[in-house]
Amino acid sequence: MFLNLSVAEPLKEYYFSRELGFEKIACPFEEAFCVTDGTLRLLITQEGFLATGIVLAGENMEDMKRDIQGRGFVMQEGENINFPRISGPSGTTLSLLEMSKHLVAPLKGSPISLCGTFFEISVETIDYEATVDFWERMGLEIIYGEKSGDWVTMADDFVKIGFYRKGTVQHAFRSPAITYFEPDMHDRIQLLKQLKVDIARELGDCKNGPVDAILKTPGGYNIFLFTA
Repeated sequence: MFLNLSVAEPLKEYYFSRELGFEKIACPFEEAFCVTDGTLRLLITQEGFLATGIVLAGENMEDMKRDIQGRGFVMQEGENINFPRISGPSGTTLSLLEMSKHLVAPLKGSPISLCGTFFEISVETIDYEATVDFWERMGLEIIYGEKSGDWVTMADDFVKIGFYRKGTVQHAFRSPAITYFEPDMHDRIQLLKQLKVDIARELGDCKNGPVDAILKTPGGYNIFLFTA
């Protein structure tokens, strides 16, 4: 699984991720970049090539399509769509990519970036109930929160996504965002500031500085840094 970020300037997005401590990994496309923080794989592509969202990679495209269609979904395919995909009610896109498993580096399972421990891909949605239903049909289970509430975190063996009813989160939010939690997030934020990494917004003031913050990538995506 990858989270794809479609951006106008992939090289800038790539260098920003490297500043945060992401490591470069093998990538299925020459014109794209793949990086990891140890627990999440990011794919960075040029706008118009691959939709922003979740990318599932497998060795047999037809098997993957049959699995999706067997869950009652219709794949979007055509001249202007480079890869088969479906879109949930929140607008979150799931694309399918055929590639050899040898190209997908195993995750280390522990955080290596300055952001700390990856918690989830976060998505704000107007159609909250329909969004949760959609991803339940895709095989994800609720691991935090309540379906009857305003937010849930859902997961399977490959991905963890949080869905938030629009208006629940008060700070800036561009979907999909990447959320991290660490007990020492205050110190991590201070280090990022020392390294001249732009902090888009500081949250949760304390005597010695912010304990939470939002980073904004060159492509305009949010990275949430929260204290565990």
